[in-house]
Amino acid sequence: MPRFVALNAVFAGLVCASAAAAATAPVLGPLMTARPASASDVIPDFMAPGTGWTMINSNATDYVDPPSGPKPVTNDPKYPHIGNLQPGQKTERVADLTNPILQDWLKPQMQKYNQEVIEGTIPFVATSLCWPGGVPAQLLVPTTMYFIQKPDEVVMIWERDQLVRHVYLNVTHSQNPRPTWFGESVGHYENGDTLVVDTIGFVEHPFSFVDNYRTPHTKQLHVTERWKITTVAGGGRRGGGEAGGNKGIEVSFTVEDPGAFTMPWGAMMRYRNQKGAMEEFVCAENNGNHFDAEKYAMPQAKTADF
Repeated sequence: MPRFVALNAVFAGLVCASAAAAATAPVLGPLMTARPASASDVIPDFMAPGTGWTMINSNATDYVDPPSGPKPVTNDPKYPHIGNLQPGQKTERVADLTNPILQDWLKPQMQKYNQEVIEGTIPFVATSLCWPGGVPAQLLVPTTMYFIQKPDEVVMIWERDQLVRHVYLNVTHSQNPRPTWFGESVGHYENGDTLVVDTIGFVEHPFSFVDNYRTPHTKQLHVTERWKITTVAGGGRRGGGEAGGNKGIEVSFTVEDPGAFTMPWGAMMRYRNQKGAMEEFVCAENNGNHFDAEKYAMPQAKTADF
């Protein structure tokens, strides 16, 4: 069977399965409770059949600064970062440790990684080593993403490795969420164009970072996102020369972690709606030890989850 036919069949099967599941009672996590939905809520269309969403940041693997307020960690100005989608010779990231959001205990660890980069080591970046990105760092994966919307749930699927994130609608958080890479996400729609997502319950792991500058977090991490359908400029990974004025998504988010940061901080990512079915994009099955990257090997579960 041709690859694209097989993939379309798989994706169609996912949609059909979602439709069947919608007819049953909501699937809630342990101790999740239903939140009353407003009768005035209008459901925005993130599925956009036959299309996906591709990021259009000028440097796809860096966040956009928020309009105001504390900003995310970015590169040290003494070591300018040039990304894959920018002109010129690519350079690795050296974190700016003067950012006031950082608590002091983070800086020695981040300085160690900085020094390794300065000395020529390829640094750890979850999005290029087949690890789950987590939240919000999964937004930095330079790949197309897709949505499945059900009455009780929104499923986000990234083309690379078909990584899946679940957002449960109109419920409150579990009292004690089981820690996972993507955390426990609950959400609701607002204003007919926005999906609001609140996420807690993350793993506390030495290689779970909130960005591509190797900024750690603790189990107190709390992320609030607003996925808003809007009009955006052209560009995107798939190319095509599209002009501005396209349907897109603007994701603004706030990160809180009193164990790691001195204050809440925010950032943004932008996506453009684009035609194209999900392609086969496998990372983990070809995870060779290139550039001595094996010290950041793909995580493997040692025990069953159930």
